[in-house]
Amino acid sequence: MPQTLRSQTNPKGLKRIPKREETKQKIYRTALVLFQRDGYEVTTMRRIAKEAKVSLGLTYYHFQSKEDLVLEFYKGSQKELKRLCESYFKTTKDFKTRYKFIITTQLDLFFSHKKFLQVLARHAGDPNDPLSPFSIESEGLREEAVGIIRQAMATSNSKLREDLSKVLPDLLWMQQMGILFYWLTDASKSFQNTKLMIHDSLDLTFKLIKLSNFPLFKNVMGPIFRMVRLVKT
Repeated sequence: MPQTLRSQTNPKGLKRIPKREETKQKIYRTALVLFQRDGYEVTTMRRIAKEAKVSLGLTYYHFQSKEDLVLEFYKGSQKELKRLCESYFKTTKDFKTRYKFIITTQLDLFFSHKKFLQVLARHAGDPNDPLSPFSIESEGLREEAVGIIRQAMATSNSKLREDLSKVLPDLLWMQQMGILFYWLTDASKSFQNTKLMIHDSLDLTFKLIKLSNFPLFKNVMGPIFRMVRLVKT
């Protein structure tokens, strides 16, 4: 039967998943299990294919490398984060509350995969590594993540200076990455240290945001803007 027909609605009115997409998802789910159970470094594409019970060629057809599988994980997690945030933003106009929700929800989405994400954190410092949040390969994901923060800010009741509002989402995304990497190494019970880090860092950040509206604070903003431009470059 042609695949185009298999993907149509079945007699009971339930939409069927195309066989190709079904196979892709099977490979993807198998890879995540192996990454978390056995570790990212030791898991090979051949092992993934074997565990998924598909050919190695078919595995490479859907994902050219392990990096592609991880990027698929990032994309899926971010898509879900965006969905949850858009729903939550309807409940409050407070920017700080929204931003905290973005951070804590991302950590919740990553929780079940923390073991292999700890390994991936080692790749973060090299912008030439596809898995680095600063790489060319992750540029789209990076811009989308900043966009979630930008949306939280733009539709909030916060009154911000125009020059600050242009760079603040990028600054907050960098802070979010810092909290994420801290969480990956946090061994405290119930991640109490991470919770404290989130509370204190957000408290300080939003106090500084309020101070930015004072004229005397203008001298501080110049170097901050330059640093953001350097990092983005």
